[in-house]
Amino acid sequence: MKKRIAALFVGCALLLPCGLAACGNGGENPPSGDGTAITDSKTYDYLFGEMYGKGELFDTENGFSKKSDVKSGRCYVDGNYVSSFRELKRRQDVKIELSNQQNTRFVNASAGAVFTLPTKEYSVDYSIAQYRTKIEYADSVFTVSYNSKNPYMNGSTPWYTYNSEWLIFHLNNDDYITSNGMERLNGTKAYPFTQQRAVGDVTTKPDYDLYRYDIRIDDSTNTVEYPYYNIAIVRRVKDEKTFALLVMKSKTDRAAELDKIVKSFSFMPKQGVEKNYFDAGKPVGDENWNEETKAYYDMILNTEKVHWGVFSYSMPGNEESLVETSPGYQAMLGKSKRMKEGIEEAWDYDFDIYPTYTHIGAGSDADNYAGHHFPLKMANELAGGNGFNGKPVLQFTFQYTLNNNNVRAERTPMFDILRGKFDEYFHRLARDIKTYGKPVLFRLNNEMNTDWTSYCGIMTLCDPDIFNETWIRLYKIFEEEGVDNCIWIWNPAADSCPYSSWGEDLCYYPGNEYVHLLGGTNYEMNNYDANEAATSIQSFQARYKSLYEKNLPVFSQWPMIISEFACGSGGNSGNTELGRNRSEQAKWVKEMFEAFAAEERAPWAKTIKGAVWFNCNDYDADEDITNRLRLYDPDSTDYADLSETMTAFREGFKLLKK
Repeated sequence: MKKRIAALFVGCALLLPCGLAACGNGGENPPSGDGTAITDSKTYDYLFGEMYGKGELFDTENGFSKKSDVKSGRCYVDGNYVSSFRELKRRQDVKIELSNQQNTRFVNASAGAVFTLPTKEYSVDYSIAQYRTKIEYADSVFTVSYNSKNPYMNGSTPWYTYNSEWLIFHLNNDDYITSNGMERLNGTKAYPFTQQRAVGDVTTKPDYDLYRYDIRIDDSTNTVEYPYYNIAIVRRVKDEKTFALLVMKSKTDRAAELDKIVKSFSFMPKQGVEKNYFDAGKPVGDENWNEETKAYYDMILNTEKVHWGVFSYSMPGNEESLVETSPGYQAMLGKSKRMKEGIEEAWDYDFDIYPTYTHIGAGSDADNYAGHHFPLKMANELAGGNGFNGKPVLQFTFQYTLNNNNVRAERTPMFDILRGKFDEYFHRLARDIKTYGKPVLFRLNNEMNTDWTSYCGIMTLCDPDIFNETWIRLYKIFEEEGVDNCIWIWNPAADSCPYSSWGEDLCYYPGNEYVHLLGGTNYEMNNYDANEAATSIQSFQARYKSLYEKNLPVFSQWPMIISEFACGSGGNSGNTELGRNRSEQAKWVKEMFEAFAAEERAPWAKTIKGAVWFNCNDYDADEDITNRLRLYDPDSTDYADLSETMTAFREGFKLLKK
């Protein structure tokens, strides 16, 4: 339910400065957690004077009505707590924590926002605060993010278009709530997208807009650590771009507490620059891997060669099609072999990587579904490589979806995974992969930082932590089963969608102990009109240099596998000419190989250890091709016009051999 809150934010007059002793800061300890208490009285003079001299730090309702109410404090500056702070520089990132007897006022100077939490005992994580800040206290985890990316600014209703598409589309849908075993609490409910200023029983600061949802995940299995979600979206009414997302997940209903936090929340002038501080360091393999997997991983980390593969078909995963003697199995095996052998012949290059996709399977719930399983026999026939035996290494993409990522169906298995309902299925998957024995490039839930996968944030209550929890759950099941041949790939999309901070890739990072390789995906769909393609298309170098630079602050020591990519040749959706940009596609491929074959390869190119072309098209509802990415089909002449591109691949591989 969207609630308008007016008159609950109370302004405070700025009081005269006082010294450290007069303000009561002398004998107090800092708030809980590692950090340095402010010990310099002039720091408080600066904070309440030059930095915020108009009362922004005050919150009368929660006991911050004058400077002397502050009993202890900390300043977090550019990644470290400091005991003294007297000057804000333009490029600094500054967070301030001020505590009284019961509450803590959190000030994010670089984001331009402030709020009060009803606690002095907490643990705060600023490691990716450019995207979101996480604070743990009592039985709750509270996250807050500040967002200001809206691609609809030229439209007539920028905020409502953005909000209805990327924030509340599922939260506002009762089918989503019931289909995923959840319930609404406290009378919060869906409301019309067009309603601008709903009149409710709670009011907010004048000229602020608030959307509030209280939801409980059914926890009959008693396995969901935080089943209660209290969610708020706050913005200034006249600001079509900037909003704050506040998510409180708890073991008990904290709706009243979140309302209190929202009342204390205010935007204010930004000072400084938001930054992240997380560094993934150096990738580390699994000490329990078998010898073949250890050798392959070491080779991938250190190779100068780019390892190539092509995805064309998913191997069969349901029970019937896994039967080796079934017509379906034989037909798929034959089709896959023809595709693989045809491309290898056209390119004069044998695959290093053989990719396939599998997802959980079809069905309405975890207790009644046609599960998809690891294609053990076919994997041995089409892949079976270890990096040294002349066969391609299997890249196995596994996705948490029951409907091939149809997010409009309002159904995701993510909450049933939290409940443990898929554990038995996951154990079988782990055993089958272990039986396979050869190294597996295991890519779990790729492109999670988007709006088109069943496991993305907008499908999980705007909480990327659910992605991380379900990733770790599967990882631990694999450990229990003794899987010793899986190299786990974390593969976000290059450009996060929705356009937000809370949905950025690092919010979905489960941790170094659960990831072994960095995956990359950055497509050039090349669907421009023929007369503008030559100037509008982004080259392979431009796309992957940009991705390299995005990853560099965090993953500077990590190599990357482009687990899927392509450049299109122009689809025919919307009555456009099919293949109109084939020459630009061929040029794109040619320039890609030139970058890899350069005598002195650029740093971004050196980090790429593998590349998998996505040899499949995207289609619209009328079965017209939106993105024409397929280059070859042995059973069709539809791609005869792409001979120039196929030649570019063949010549490119020759170039790499020189």
